[in-house]
Amino acid sequence: MKTHIAISVSTATFLFLLFIIGLFTAHNANANANASIDGSENLDEMQTLIGLEQYVDSLIERGMTQHSIPGVTIAIVKDGDVALLKGYGYADVSSRKKVDPHTTLFRIGSITKTMTAIAVMQLVEQGKLALDADINDYLTEFKIPNTFEAPITIAALLSHRAGFEEADAGNLISDQPEQMLSTPEYLTKYMPKRIWPVGHNMSYSNYGFGLLGYLVEQKSGMDLASYMKQNMFASLTMQNTTLGEPLGSSYGAANMNDTLRQQLATGYFKDTVGRNLAKPFEFLGHIGGAGAASSTAHDMSLYMRALMRENNQLVTPLTNESMKHRLYDDRTLAADVVHGMFEGHFRGHHYYHHSGATLTFSSNMVIYPELQLGIFIASNMVGGAAHLADSLPKVILNKYYQRKPLKLVKPTAAGAYSQFLSVPVATRKLEEYTGSWLSTRRSYTQLEKMAALDSSVTISLDAQGDLKMRRLGSNVSFKLKRLQENVFQAESYHGSIFYFYPDSSGKIARFSASMWSGDYEKMSLSQSPFFFYFVLVLASLLALSTLILIGNRKSRVKHLNAFENTVCISAGLILVTVTGFIFMNSGLVLDEYNFLLNFPTLEVKLLLGFVLMVSITTLVKMVGLVFIWRMAELGWIHKLLYSIFTLSCLSFLYVFWVWNAIGFKYIS
Repeated sequence: MKTHIAISVSTATFLFLLFIIGLFTAHNANANANASIDGSENLDEMQTLIGLEQYVDSLIERGMTQHSIPGVTIAIVKDGDVALLKGYGYADVSSRKKVDPHTTLFRIGSITKTMTAIAVMQLVEQGKLALDADINDYLTEFKIPNTFEAPITIAALLSHRAGFEEADAGNLISDQPEQMLSTPEYLTKYMPKRIWPVGHNMSYSNYGFGLLGYLVEQKSGMDLASYMKQNMFASLTMQNTTLGEPLGSSYGAANMNDTLRQQLATGYFKDTVGRNLAKPFEFLGHIGGAGAASSTAHDMSLYMRALMRENNQLVTPLTNESMKHRLYDDRTLAADVVHGMFEGHFRGHHYYHHSGATLTFSSNMVIYPELQLGIFIASNMVGGAAHLADSLPKVILNKYYQRKPLKLVKPTAAGAYSQFLSVPVATRKLEEYTGSWLSTRRSYTQLEKMAALDSSVTISLDAQGDLKMRRLGSNVSFKLKRLQENVFQAESYHGSIFYFYPDSSGKIARFSASMWSGDYEKMSLSQSPFFFYFVLVLASLLALSTLILIGNRKSRVKHLNAFENTVCISAGLILVTVTGFIFMNSGLVLDEYNFLLNFPTLEVKLLLGFVLMVSITTLVKMVGLVFIWRMAELGWIHKLLYSIFTLSCLSFLYVFWVWNAIGFKYIS
């Protein structure tokens, strides 16, 4: 009896298992059939990061060798797990202290802005800040001038749409803690001019995020370093991340504790002969919300995991979802900002990212939400290290994930960037897109506008009649293929999309791109870098010719007249000034680190003085030309050359005026 029951039970169990297996098989077959029918099977989801460590090792080791990078740290997160956490090279070369991804702190620069944006949204949730409020309503120690009718809002600051120019050369970073200003003092003293109305275009602003960090302090009643530690880093167990800096115990909570100080990587700057020189700590606390954080690869892996979760323990799921969307939704596929983080598409994959840099550190953080993939890399050097930080996430995506097709999407909101939709598709002549273009992330009223001279973009027609784009100062050039009216795609350079926008008269005036974070404005010939350098070369040649001619004349006469002596002085000043400004703008100064840290340096001020002296001598020459043409002993060649040289001096002064180099136009 017992045996019969046992057999019956076994048979029933066996039949039940067959039934379950059958259901499971049928379900899988149906799912596979559906995937085959609607094409929804995502090959990327089936990808595994096979050989990731070896692949990344080879890339980083090659990059470190090529660019002499002291140390690198990296964290890669996939599907909520750490796929790679590693350190390479040295945190400090002299002591041979190796990079430890768990404990070595690197400056992460502007990645701090993503944290500041979260802090702002925490206070928005608490009702202490409002996205659409005039920030002057919150400011008590100073106010932002009402240059335009619409006020600056927190939404505009989070989106880099406040309209500030960039004017932080020589004041953004300090190497002397005793020279540090308080945040309100800094924001008052170094307030940049507002160039555009709120929302007009996207122009990256360190000052804008410094303002946001200050608002967090105002409304929380805490210094920013303490607020971040209590309301962000502690929640995510980021024990080795801080906005504190080694200021000294008298600075209280803003001072970095001794344990973290001992874990800091040393920053390096490559000198003119290619040596990596160790540099002191770079203080940014006066504008901490823009870039003061230091962190480890391990802590950044925790941060990226949180950013990819629906419930990230920092803000509510509803706020978290809202932070993934643009506050100005008018740029379609062009890169833009979502609450402090750049958002766009690369090879068809949606991403959020932010890079960071000081004078001695470079970093990058990229998150692909649909792939649940996050990549963080940092190094204790800039230059080639910044290129490695920028390229590594792209190279990893290229290897492990297939390209997805992009669809052109129309803006869902009206704005400056949707103007091209109102223009009839008339297939503009390609010549209308050619010219010289400058980034809107530049100074407009200060001497540091000259930094844009070697970072312009030129668009021209090649021998085949196609548009070709090239960035000045780099070897990157590529053709542009027209997709529709005012929309082009790069045939290389990862297939980036370029949107060109007309002004009110219908002429092409600006473009944005899917891989660059700012806008570019079309410049007239007289305001282009090409014209600047052309005038400098022409003035130099004429100055040299004039000196040779006057030297020849001096060998034949006992004395030169006062006008000719003035011409000699002017020609010499032209040559000295041209040489100095070319060296300055090309980074060929004797100590580039000191030049960047302490701009404007003494040599810059001397060069500006030379330009003023050129102005005075040119005025004298213009008056003296009347007498020169009356001098019977002078041949017509001398008279003609003096006249042409004087005219070249006028054009010389004009281009220096265009680039804000006449007078002492800098914030100091």
